[in-house]
Amino acid sequence: MSLAAETRAAIRARPWLLRALRAGVVNYAAAAESLDVDGDAESIATALRRFAGDLSDAETEYRDVVVRMRSGVGLAGVDVIDDVDAEDDDAEGDDDAGGNGDDADAPDVLLAVGDDAIVTRDENLTAVVVDGEVDPRALAAVVDRLAAENVVVDAAGVAGEALVVVVPRSDGPNALRLVEDALASVPTI
Repeated sequence: MSLAAETRAAIRARPWLLRALRAGVVNYAAAAESLDVDGDAESIATALRRFAGDLSDAETEYRDVVVRMRSGVGLAGVDVIDDVDAEDDDAEGDDDAGGNGDDADAPDVLLAVGDDAIVTRDENLTAVVVDGEVDPRALAAVVDRLAAENVVVDAAGVAGEALVVVVPRSDGPNALRLVEDALASVPTI
């Protein structure tokens, strides 16, 4: 593998460096020193400059979304939700049980991934729920923005036209503003 190819592979393994190259904010000599590429630093810096010259400029786009906050959410296994649903089904079918088919006690699932779900419960977490033009790139922008502000993200996910980020309840209002800010300028690449 050539030095240029090795340098490009090392950059692609570090998405933050790729974004910085697109934005034109890289000290090439320092970046060359940080890469684990065999060769002298000056040659690696030259390969970085050439690669940066081939990249398209960093661009962002606004996302048309509705952002809202929902307090009192928690994390649960899908098996817990299934158990509640099964109890509700049993109550509906058994007249002697006095069940009325009301599943008001059942938590609403905001987002489920695999065997875990973000559900409405009386817990100390807040969900920032986004509906609209969302995708994994929007989720990455949101999580990066929250991390930059030292907001702990307990769970996050995107599916269809919904994006959910779960944070501690005390961080909810600040997280809402940060999510709105992040979605106003999502990187396109």
